[in-house]
Amino acid sequence: MGWKNKPTSFATQIQADGDQYLRKISAEMLQGVITGSPVMDGTFRSNHRVTVDSTVMDSIDGTGNNSPIGNLDQVTFNEGAKEILKAHIGSCVYIQNNLPYAVALENGYSDQASSGVYALTFQYVCEKYK
Repeated sequence: MGWKNKPTSFATQIQADGDQYLRKISAEMLQGVITGSPVMDGTFRSNHRVTVDSTVMDSIDGTGNNSPIGNLDQVTFNEGAKEILKAHIGSCVYIQNNLPYAVALENGYSDQASSGVYALTFQYVCEKYK
């Protein structure tokens, strides 16, 4: 009696499924922080940075004043998605915003996001996949 499916095939499938799941949740987190971001001129929304396995310290994108918000959201998401595609199971995906006022916004400084952006998105995604 032999194996119908080889254990190596099972392991490869688990790896692929894990990679896909990590990318799906990371993309949902990115979409959540983008759409949950308060908007004055779009600078905060355009400065969400996605990296894999390391953080980044830059912050000023400058596209906030040049694009309609809908286009800006898509550009920011697409740039982040390119990075998310590099992630694999075991990777740490960082989504961050290094603008000087980002912490104040996260702590409810804006009436548009009085409960913050990152923590609220994290809670929503955690509940969704519980």
